[in-house]
Order: sequence, then structure tokens, then C-alpha cells
Amino acid sequence: MNVIADNIIFSLQRFGGISVVWNELLQRARADKDLTLKELDYRQTMPYRQMERYRIPDYTAETPSVFHSSYFRVLPQEGVCNVTTVHDLTYHYYRKGLPKAVHLWEEARALRYSEVVICISENTKRDVLRFYPRLQEERLHVIYNGVSDEFYPIPSVEKRGYLLYVGNTAVDYKRYDVAQEVARRTGLPLVTASGVTREQLNTMYNEALCLLYPSDYEGFGLPILEAQKAGCPVIAQNASSIPEVIGEQGWMVKHDTPQRMAAEMTDIVKQLQSRSTQELIIAGMENAKRFSWDKTYEQTKDVYRQLMK
Repeated sequence: MNVIADNIIFSLQRFGGISVVWNELLQRARADKDLTLKELDYRQTMPYRQMERYRIPDYTAETPSVFHSSYFRVLPQEGVCNVTTVHDLTYHYYRKGLPKAVHLWEEARALRYSEVVICISENTKRDVLRFYPRLQEERLHVIYNGVSDEFYPIPSVEKRGYLLYVGNTAVDYKRYDVAQEVARRTGLPLVTASGVTREQLNTMYNEALCLLYPSDYEGFGLPILEAQKAGCPVIAQNASSIPEVIGEQGWMVKHDTPQRMAAEMTDIVKQLQSRSTQELIIAGMENAKRFSWDKTYEQTKDVYRQLMK
């Protein structure tokens, strides 16, 4: 089975959820003897990489193949089946002006030419159908992300009792302001994880009292599972895909103002300070077991198989 992997995402960002997902899929595809894998990589050869993302790849498939791009590109050639993964619809909700217009053009082109559209959550699938109502629902496949085994409890690590925030602090819908307000109300330090290795992040999850995840919108929400797998309680907003990921025992809040959300999150933090969290930690670790990158890869591979039939 011939698969062409378009690695354009690595030219666009060093860190981020999409890069994590794509790297996990690539690792497994490279080791899969059922695949003949061709990778299109632009990090070393494309000096104008920001423009490359909008071009049709300069590659000709000589045999029937699946083309799967890491970020909204297609290969419109005879004998090629295109697969697009949609991680979220943030540009529809939160961006404006020319960046939004250009991205939506790119996104719409990819969806139009793709035989299969992979959505990383049911919420993402609903969003795709909302903004592209003419897209046939049977072309959409929900395949959840996984969580790495590099996140795990470290018995020797001492709890430092800080509040942890993992995410972009400069984007309004991530609600970093809510995390700051919870820290102010509780008097606890707020530590922000940015540009750290997985090993460092795992240590931070182990040291933290809890992860604050007040985001208004997520396509999936990888830090929730990472924290749970590492034995770190999570307090999140009940919004978008988060209920699908956090599990039935997860702590979620929902309010119409940042101040009210911060107040309820503060109450939960105080509960965590005054009680044993072992039961909550165990429940989170059990929930994280529902997700794995091996499962994500096998379901993605099934999509390739169906197309090649």
C-alpha cells in the first residue's frame, strides 16, 4: 500500500498539537512493513516555506497512492486518494481579515478534493458539518488522538503544589486570564509550560497540584490526557471537545463570564488542597487508557486500506 505523507506542518511550527499528532503517525508508518511510505519534507529545501503551504506539492505519484497531508494540502492526480485531517475550526470562530480568508480558502480546497476527512473529535466533526453543510457526512471519520507513554507518575518527584497552565497565553479563547485569576484568588504560584521537552513537561505534571484548562474551544485537548496519565488532576471548562476527552469523572466548570469561571475553579482548587486526590488521580489515569497512539494509527491505516480497495 503506497502512502505519501506530506510533512508541511514541520515547516510551519516547531511545537504544537498538530506536530505532535503527525510525528506519532509518522513514527508508526515508518516501521509499518505494510506501507511503502514516501515523505515530502520541506525543512531543508524550501526557503520560502510559508508560501509552500498554499501550493500543490511538486510530486508525481507513479502508482495508486493515498496522499495524506499534515496541513490542508492535496495532490489532485489520477490514481491518488486524498485524506485531510481537521484538528479544529478555530479560524472560523476566532480569526479575522486576510489571514482568515486565506486559511478558509486553503481549508475548503482540501475538503473539496479529499475522499476522506478525518476529524479528531465528534465536536470537530459537528463543526465541519456546520461550516460545510454540503460535505457528505459519510466522508467524515472520527479518529481520536492518543497520549504518549512518556507521561507517567514519578513516585520520587515531590509535589510542589503549583497550578499548571499548558497552552498559548496570547490567544484569548485559551483563557489564560482565568488561570491567572485562579492563582490570584488562591495565592498559589501559576507555572506556564512553553517550549519544554516531554520529559520536562511530565515532571511539571507530577509536581503540580493540578492542571488548569479553562479553554473555550479545543479540537481535542491533548494536555488533559497528558496530565491525567501523569497523575495530575485536571480542572477544565465544559466546552467544545473537552467532555469527550476528560471522561465522566473529570472536573469541569461552565460559566458565562471569566470571573465566575475563575471563582468555581478556585473552589475546586481549595477542595484539592484539603482532601486526598488519590481517587481522582486513579480515575484520570483510567480515563487516559481509552486513548493511545497505536489505536489512532491503526484506525488511520484502516482509512488508507478502504481507499486503496
